[in-house]
Amino acid sequence: MRVLVTGVSGLIGSNVAAAAAQQSWDVLGCFRDEPVEVDGAQTTGFDMADRKACVQAVMEFEPDVVVHAAGGVALSRFEHEPYIAQLDYVGTEHTLAAARAVRARYVLVSCDWVHSGYRPAGSRFSESDLPEPVNAYGRSKLACEEATMRSNVTWLITRLGDVYGVNVSRPVRGEGRARHVWEHSGLPLRLVKRMRDHTALPAPAGLQRSPTYAWDYAQRLCELVAQGCEGVYNMGGPTSLGRHEWVELLADGLGCSRELVQEGSSAAFLEACGEDPHLRLPSNTALSDEKARAAIGCAAVAPERGVGLMCEQLRRMLEPVGLPAR
Repeated sequence: MRVLVTGVSGLIGSNVAAAAAQQSWDVLGCFRDEPVEVDGAQTTGFDMADRKACVQAVMEFEPDVVVHAAGGVALSRFEHEPYIAQLDYVGTEHTLAAARAVRARYVLVSCDWVHSGYRPAGSRFSESDLPEPVNAYGRSKLACEEATMRSNVTWLITRLGDVYGVNVSRPVRGEGRARHVWEHSGLPLRLVKRMRDHTALPAPAGLQRSPTYAWDYAQRLCELVAQGCEGVYNMGGPTSLGRHEWVELLADGLGCSRELVQEGSSAAFLEACGEDPHLRLPSNTALSDEKARAAIGCAAVAPERGVGLMCEQLRRMLEPVGLPAR
């Protein structure tokens, strides 16, 4: 099988490309600005806002499957810079056009924030629940989902919640591997870095989500692709956690003091994350992954084990360059 993955310099895209390569599939990972490498995969650069370049890259590689995993930027930018949502949508439209050109199957990486969050703690959203996003990021992802559903390609939409893990791509030039890992592995590791610098982190007890281990997601996605699955699949982790519980789990797993995790408001947590403190966050977007579990035959990795596996990934990637994970 031949698989093209966009966003290969990011957390999700790099893990998907690496997992697909482990299946002995031919993999082409695509980045926009910073050239990166991923074990077992080819990589190339192009701007998805350039429809011609996008279609040309896909036609040259002729993939059987296009996985669109690009598009991760700060949430606040979607609120204050409307063109970011436009670029997100254009990237979906252009990768869909490219998939049509070679009759490839299409996989869109979406998220739990297409849901409103108006659910009691402990309840979960299923694929049959109608989306109703409450912020610009969720609305942007829903628009990309709707474009995918309208297209005349064979499609699979996967919804993730609160992705964590290690970016397994390597920079070809410029910044070193350690800096790339810490800065491009998503919010959880940035929060850990803050705690490692002995800076307190305010975290609200609420805001329920389903932490999703990136490497586990990537392997499960490959299984759905191998089975030819279609439609919408929730791929969040099996446990619903509030932000305070989640940050405490990260602190424990990576050797930080729990005393640094303090009760705080959603606004204080957003500010600590480098986001607009006025950003509207859904209160509970935990996902039910029963559909994916039935198709794959096993549950996703629980966050307690996932954090341990993430630590092991960090150790393998950072110790060779003299920076242990702990």
